[in-house]
Amino acid sequence: MRRLALPLGLLALIGFACSTETKYVAQPPAAATPDAGTTPTGDDDGSAGDDDDSTTADAGQVGGFPAKWIDGTTCSTEEEIQTWQHAKGLFILRQSLCTSFEAPFMYLLVGKSKALLIDSGAGGIELRPKVRELLASAGVPDIELVVAHSHSHGDHVAGDSEFKGKTKTTVVGLTATAVKTFFAINGDAAGSFDLGDRVIDVIPIPGHEAAHVAYFDRASKVLLTGDTLYPGRLYVDDWAAYRKSIPRLVAFVDDGHTPSAVLGAHIELRKTPTTTPDFALGSMKHPDEHVLQLATADLRKLDEVVKSQGDSPAKQVEANFILDP
Repeated sequence: MRRLALPLGLLALIGFACSTETKYVAQPPAAATPDAGTTPTGDDDGSAGDDDDSTTADAGQVGGFPAKWIDGTTCSTEEEIQTWQHAKGLFILRQSLCTSFEAPFMYLLVGKSKALLIDSGAGGIELRPKVRELLASAGVPDIELVVAHSHSHGDHVAGDSEFKGKTKTTVVGLTATAVKTFFAINGDAAGSFDLGDRVIDVIPIPGHEAAHVAYFDRASKVLLTGDTLYPGRLYVDDWAAYRKSIPRLVAFVDDGHTPSAVLGAHIELRKTPTTTPDFALGSMKHPDEHVLQLATADLRKLDEVVKSQGDSPAKQVEANFILDP
């Protein structure tokens, strides 16, 4: 997300006083797996995952999604980072609203020779120790770590300083050129990055921000869409670029990459919409929050909306996202 012109340091400090070190215990995932063409609903939504793999650092469960993400409603007991192992070698991290109203999601993908952390959060948290804890839980405490990003906005890169200069750690640059060079992206074609028996496709999708990319994990079939598509307000800096990026992402999906889930970087919608389907910008409590996971149908709906808007984009409210160019 990005539509609030505040200094990065202030963004990291908003609400920091209510953060604590008390652990949130995630709930077991549902057994059901949603169809790739539908959007899951309800408290205990499941998705494709390896339900019989080893346990996570926090939850003792693998697969699906927790019944509830930390949502800023219990800052006296909420930890600053919640983790969940969605599939073998795929960890989801959610920064607490008690530390930043952005409450971004981050993703850690683990292969045999490398691990890839996608985004480093909005700052004001101790991210690196949590990442090391997760790598240890995966049995690879000394693996080479690459820190990359969905895009370069401050709420996704503020934690980079924790990783820069550390051994066996590479932090990818923030410009479009740096990202394309690192992931061997040629023009608009997807690049790929091998973590060791785990290949990640990297698709350039500028529009929200010039260096924005999506990641597709071939092992779990999860598509990570950052701030381009998530259950919230989809802001667009460059409409012309965005209009090209969404069909490109759809084409990638149609080329044999059907996602098990589409996961973005924020949640800003209510699960039970009223007259206001989204939480106010800057809100630090998200009771009755929408689920994180979207589906192929939501990507196709976004493509349909973008095409219908033509050259003159306007705000459009849909069931699982709000286009707000």
